Amino acid sequence: MKFYRIVTFVILILATSAYASQSNVVIYEQFDDIKVVAVINEKDIENSPKWHPGSEPLPLSVDDAIKAMHDFISQPKVIGSIEEIEIRTINDFPGNWHYLIKVAASETDSRQHEMYLVLMSGKVIPAFIEPESIK
Repeated sequence: MKFYRIVTFVILILATSAYASQSNVVIYEQFDDIKVVAVINEKDIENSPKWHPGSEPLPLSVDDAIKAMHDFISQPKVIGSIEEIEIRTINDFPGNWHYLIKVAASETDSRQHEMYLVLMSGKVIPAFIEPESIK
């Protein structure tokens, strides 16, 4: 019985250290008057195709990025129209780019927004909108 406790403890230690070794990258973006923050696993960035403008086509088209975003969003949720799409580099990762998509949170209220980052691999990361500071 004591042997099983030791094995369980060792497995727990190994699993915890493996999870802790995953590093995340925090991305800060300014989109018009909105400040956006997203947390991306570094492996997701490294596994995403690189793009060098002018020398090769985009690895993920705008249509594919929009489709990936729609597939990511749960079906019962209704979102409004896409208001803006930009393509941006990922700082500290040369050749890695992402789409930044600004969507109206509902069809009736265009003042509320949701933001999504779409890597060139098609992986979608929801972004957090920083609240405006109180003056």
